[in-house]
Amino acid sequence: MLIQNICKLRNAGILADRTPKTPSLGFRRFNLIYGFNGSGKSTLSRCFAAMQPDPNTGYLPAACEFEFTTDSGETVRAGTLNALNSRLAVFNEDFIDLNLQWSAGKARPVFYIGKEQAEAAANLKRTEAAIPAATERKAGAEKLVRAGEQQVATFKREVARKISQEIRPANRKYEAPQLTSDYAALDLDAGATLNDTQLAAQRELCRRDEAMPELANVDFDTAPANVALQTAIRLLQETPSLTIIPELETHSEMLRWVQEGVDYHENHGLNECLLCGGILSSERKDLLASALDEGFEKFQEALDLAKEKLEAERERYQKIALSISSSRDVVADRREEYDQAAGRVKEELADSIAKVLEPAIAAIDAKLARPTLKPDAKAMTWGDSRLTDEAFARIESWGGVLNLNIARHNEACASFSQRQEDARLALRRHHLAENHQEYASVGEAVASAENELKAATSELQALQAEARDLSVRVKEHGQAAAKINRLIEAYLGHKELSIVSVDKGYEIHRRGRPIEGSPSEGEKTAIAICYFLSTLEADGKSIKDSIVVVDDPISSLDSKALNYACSLLLSRLADASQVFVLTHNQNCMNEFKKAWSRFHRPRKENATPTASLLFLDVKIPHGGETRTTTIVEMSRLLREYDSEYHYLVDHVLKFHASNDSEYEYAYMIPNVLRRVLDVFLAFRCPGSAGFAGKMEQLGKDYEALDGERVAALQRLVQLESHSDSVDDLIGFSSMTLEESKSAAAALVGLMEIVDPNHLAALRRLCRPGKGG
Repeated sequence: MLIQNICKLRNAGILADRTPKTPSLGFRRFNLIYGFNGSGKSTLSRCFAAMQPDPNTGYLPAACEFEFTTDSGETVRAGTLNALNSRLAVFNEDFIDLNLQWSAGKARPVFYIGKEQAEAAANLKRTEAAIPAATERKAGAEKLVRAGEQQVATFKREVARKISQEIRPANRKYEAPQLTSDYAALDLDAGATLNDTQLAAQRELCRRDEAMPELANVDFDTAPANVALQTAIRLLQETPSLTIIPELETHSEMLRWVQEGVDYHENHGLNECLLCGGILSSERKDLLASALDEGFEKFQEALDLAKEKLEAERERYQKIALSISSSRDVVADRREEYDQAAGRVKEELADSIAKVLEPAIAAIDAKLARPTLKPDAKAMTWGDSRLTDEAFARIESWGGVLNLNIARHNEACASFSQRQEDARLALRRHHLAENHQEYASVGEAVASAENELKAATSELQALQAEARDLSVRVKEHGQAAAKINRLIEAYLGHKELSIVSVDKGYEIHRRGRPIEGSPSEGEKTAIAICYFLSTLEADGKSIKDSIVVVDDPISSLDSKALNYACSLLLSRLADASQVFVLTHNQNCMNEFKKAWSRFHRPRKENATPTASLLFLDVKIPHGGETRTTTIVEMSRLLREYDSEYHYLVDHVLKFHASNDSEYEYAYMIPNVLRRVLDVFLAFRCPGSAGFAGKMEQLGKDYEALDGERVAALQRLVQLESHSDSVDDLIGFSSMTLEESKSAAAALVGLMEIVDPNHLAALRRLCRPGKGG
């Protein structure tokens, strides 16, 4: 697996942001990244270092974010367990600061495996190989535990909220902790679950702020109605004697009319009949009076009274039916029975009115109309004592049931507070029982996940402990000292400098004694590189599995040492899985460029390139105020020539030809102009004479040179006297844009006069399309 691209980069200092839509960098097996000082190499190397198992990301900007992609399509982030963790080895200033204490003359230990530890090393490798899977298992178990705990918490919260809304506890909300306690303490047998009617009753009771009003008992005494009925039956069987006047007995329905007529005529002293006009003789009056004697009148009165009593009972029964309270006024758990009793009482009352009292009243009315008429016994079914007794008994029976429910209602009202608490408990038990299976299920899932987490943690801890034990048995840092010393000796060409194994690391010795003071810069470079190379095969690692990043390996070395250092790195890293070399030193860049050019552009037809030559291109974008570095393909003028001269001339010519006041590379043009001028004068005027002497010589040789051009170049030399190497090119200059334009025109004009063929050749090399 190789790193193929930086697919995401944000807030990385001078380095430009990258997104998945940014064209891929196309990293290959060998990657040379060249850039001037301050172009972002250190930040880039620290991004690679942040992918190591124990990264120190304190050197990166606080908000820096980045992701790598591999040739297998995997996205890799810092701080996560991934396939790059154990493979990356980064050499940069941070590595040196962490491992080498120059002032103390000490270094951290590097461990190598001796022959006797080979078996332990093999076991260590297997154990360490098992740790990522065990770590993943533990992480998966932790995720399951968190998910299970969240599910349990959600379950408890939702059920507790539902219960709280229903029971409306007086003091505080019913919440998840109470639900947990209830599951542990309450009996949730089969009777705990309520039916819909019971649920409605308990919910209503919990919603009430106070008890319902008590209800009065209803009087269902049927004796008065029975007495009135029996009286009516008896009167209906009686007949007054009317034999004195046969016509009246025949037409008994006229009796009341005749009586009223006789009383009217007598009271008004009338002797003539108002109906027929005939004479009412005293004899006729006496005869009528005898027929309508006191007995008949009392019989009539008895019938009237019987009718009144029957009608009164009918009205009483109707009022009783209307006075029965609605079931809404009754406690909820009595409503069903109360409704049934009330309905039956009303039915029986209506039935008694319709089938007994109404027929009896009608019979009395008929008797009053025809006193002498006896009712047909077969038609008087309403008067059957067996049937009427049963009807009245049913009224009293259902009335008793109704009053019993009223009494229970009143008892419930009297114990309202206790019943409300009982209702709350019943609702709690109902919902707990209803959700018990789910509660048990989510609880079992958490318990199972916790058991898995315990097992995974134990497995990981056991593997880590075993790895530590095996590592102690394997590590022998004394052996590494000899390997490092052989590298240092070959590097420096002498044995003066060496490292010696001590208790917890190494000491740097000179001529067999601990070194006094710090080594020279060249010696530091030698020790640092050799020390780093020795770590690549420490702890049983194989360089073939390593992805090696080397940031600016060369510092303060003469050409011989530089050549050896580069050769050493090239030979030692030849078998690495992937190599990145970042440098600002052109000579170092040239060494690696020469070695890797054949991999960058293979000679064999259709061969796949395995090396990338890249450049850290620093510019100020149009409209911008700060420099930004973009990683691009290395310019042909840097790739094909060992000197940066052609590349710098390309910038001079482009700037000179540009009318753009925001030329992207304007900030470094003064340094570039000075560097090109130095090289050109060194070529045209060999010798040790300074700028003034060389310009004086050119003035003598080329009369066409004018004073303004010489003055502009002299101003350039004065302001940019510090610019001795290409390393300083990206520093800002105090020259204005107008002064830079004048200096560029003066330099191009100078070259045009002094060596037009040279300038023409440079223009051909640098023309658009050939300088990329």
